[in-house]
Amino acid sequence: MHRRLVIILSVILIAGLALALYVRLDGDELTLVPESCTLQDVLREFTRAGVSVQIDPDINSRITNSWYNADVQDALESLLDPYGYVVVWDVLEGPVGTLPKLSEIQVFKPGEKRRMRPMPRFDGVLNIVTNNGPPYVAEELLVAVKAGTTRSEFKALLSLIGGIAVESVPESNVYLIRLLPDADVPTAVQLLKNDPITAVAEPNYVYEQPGLVLTEISVDAPSTMSSPKLIDGAPSVAVIDSGLAEIDALDGVIAGQYDALAPDRAISDPAGHGTQMALIAAGVVQPAGAGEAAALAVPVVAIRSFDENGYASNYAMMRSVNFAVSQGARVLNMSWGSETKSTFLADTIESAIGKDVIVVAAAGNEPTMRPLYPSAYDDVLAVGATGENGQIWEQSNYGDFIALTAPGYAWFPIGHKGPPGSYAGTSISSAYVSRALTMYFAQNPKASRAQAIDALIKSLTDAGDEGKDNVYGSGVLDAEAMKRLLTTP
Repeated sequence: MHRRLVIILSVILIAGLALALYVRLDGDELTLVPESCTLQDVLREFTRAGVSVQIDPDINSRITNSWYNADVQDALESLLDPYGYVVVWDVLEGPVGTLPKLSEIQVFKPGEKRRMRPMPRFDGVLNIVTNNGPPYVAEELLVAVKAGTTRSEFKALLSLIGGIAVESVPESNVYLIRLLPDADVPTAVQLLKNDPITAVAEPNYVYEQPGLVLTEISVDAPSTMSSPKLIDGAPSVAVIDSGLAEIDALDGVIAGQYDALAPDRAISDPAGHGTQMALIAAGVVQPAGAGEAAALAVPVVAIRSFDENGYASNYAMMRSVNFAVSQGARVLNMSWGSETKSTFLADTIESAIGKDVIVVAAAGNEPTMRPLYPSAYDDVLAVGATGENGQIWEQSNYGDFIALTAPGYAWFPIGHKGPPGSYAGTSISSAYVSRALTMYFAQNPKASRAQAIDALIKSLTDAGDEGKDNVYGSGVLDAEAMKRLLTTP
């Protein structure tokens, strides 16, 4: 009785208000407490739990019955009577084993399935909370439990906060938990941290897509824009960014694509930044000062992690990294950064590095000397930018976490929230270093991650103070350094 009282009080504390409709889907059990609501109101709550719903728009009967820890199948049979319906089940893989997961519900009038329409699960925009701290996704958190945790213990943990396990990243042993509407996420996180079976708990932190700078310094546009020849047998470079737009110059270069925010959705790029980075990483666009235009291209795995407004969730980033590794990418490019540090993302990146993958990240476009993540995580290559004169770009970040610098100016046939033209930023530098390492692997397919990085560092042109410094890192990947790298046995 004491445990049950604690759970009830915890849920009330986290929610902070009385709900007109309470729906909690816990595996194969359903609790539903309606108050003046309709069937579509209820099913909309199912979509919050990660269930795909298709329904005839004309079906919207009123719901008055309540269910408490009822069998989902039995409750749906009563809830959806007298309509026709289809229920599809799946399993949620994770550290406590497989959990039953309601995957899809179809509701229709008998003989009229054609009238069904999908009920949107994700409108393309993350719901973000900022409370004088790192921003996070509203009503969501991430949790990893300790080894040996049982299913019943995990279900009790979810009950403590009124949460639903909607998705998981099995490779990282992490669950995405969705809370009640308007829930107090920091309170829920603290409750989880105080529970003995919790290993790590964090809000689902949010990262903002940094912008390239549309520069007044002219970088000449190429007279033609065509794809270089793809290197036979070359490994791929993954560009984890804002997505990919349709552009002829990348025809034949894209080896894979994935939308980490909505995996069922076709990839797109509302910002243009991801497409710009794909052009650099592939070798279709050459930064100014990097030498002659590339004659050979490497394949790109394009991954969209940012929403329509330029924000990415920690969960989407983790899925992005794991997808890139699953596609065989030898190099991961992350041309963005944030001051928010996450144990989950750091562990996911470290796991990728443990699979002999190189992670390259932009150092940032503000010279604050403050470390940005992921570039400042252990074993990630943080890249600063040089300007049109080969000297450090005045807006490039600096600090002891900088690994190297590279050209940061380029002309693009697609803009970043703006027109085509000349842009500058450490994003360009990062993508160029990612391309260089992928080219090295193409020539040295048996090389390890450590060997590739060692070859890169030894090839750099020293700049600034002799040896490694906080501005240029170990040196600059200029045109001569690129030649040295690609002629290294």
